[in-house]
Amino acid sequence: MVRAQVSTGIATGLEWLLMTGLLLAHVHYLNAVVAGAILGAAIDFSLKRWWVFSAGPGIFGTQAVRYTLVSTASVGLNAAAAYGLVGVAGAPPLPGVILASIFVGVGWNYPMHRFFVYVPVSSPTT
Repeated sequence: MVRAQVSTGIATGLEWLLMTGLLLAHVHYLNAVVAGAILGAAIDFSLKRWWVFSAGPGIFGTQAVRYTLVSTASVGLNAAAAYGLVGVAGAPPLPGVILASIFVGVGWNYPMHRFFVYVPVSSPTT
């Protein structure tokens, strides 16, 4: 559990760093959200795959496909939440995109990683 939170923290920190840099460079907030989410997903998958869950090589493909599905939905949810907070509610872009990523991370990413992507693979009984 601690390693999972550290992994998420590292990925999220780098995601937010990229989003902040892009926003300061006057990149549209939705483009910054998508770029940050892609970077965060790549880092998080790698850390969780090899450091947190120490998954064996036999299930890499299954986890990669599942993670890609969850991450694709996550990018859409992040963009929608950021648009709702910034584009509709009028929040400033930086806090709006960060708050959106927190909502999606807690409400979507963690449960999907825990119960769908990194589910333990049972050994076949002989």
